[in-house]
Amino acid sequence: MVQLSHWIHVTKLRSAYLCRMKFTDLPSAHCYSPEIRFVDIDAAGIVNNATYLNYFEQSRIQFFEAIVGKKWDWNSAGMVIARHEVNYLLPIFFQDEVTIITWIEKVGNKSMEAAYEIYKQSGSSVVQVATAKTVMVSFDHVKGVSIPWRDELKAPLEGFGIGRPR
Repeated sequence: MVQLSHWIHVTKLRSAYLCRMKFTDLPSAHCYSPEIRFVDIDAAGIVNNATYLNYFEQSRIQFFEAIVGKKWDWNSAGMVIARHEVNYLLPIFFQDEVTIITWIEKVGNKSMEAAYEIYKQSGSSVVQVATAKTVMVSFDHVKGVSIPWRDELKAPLEGFGIGRPR
């Protein structure tokens, strides 16, 4: 078990290095490094295309927790996904170390668009493997209706910055 925890620690350090190497000065909220699990791999030996949506979800969760905290009431002021769009450029394999860059592209009254870029190490280069967008709609799960985004969510997002990080 010690070896496994050491491997996980080393993998996270490498992913953090990848983020720093390619995306210097990005706040950690923008960078997420999923663990590529064996269950993510399909019969072709690559990460199944549907699994990318799970990676994007985890990336969004990390992003929002970094911006608005973990105490947000996602039931009365949550969101539903209205649309996903993914452009697959290169496959991800089981041993790949990937980093997802996440940001909010635009915020409307009741919807917002998250955007993502996935990168991996390929030899001595960092290559882009996918781009994606997700449209989210503000939703009160208790009442079952869409609602305007609360200022408690919009203000920290706007303060952090809307648009692709540079």
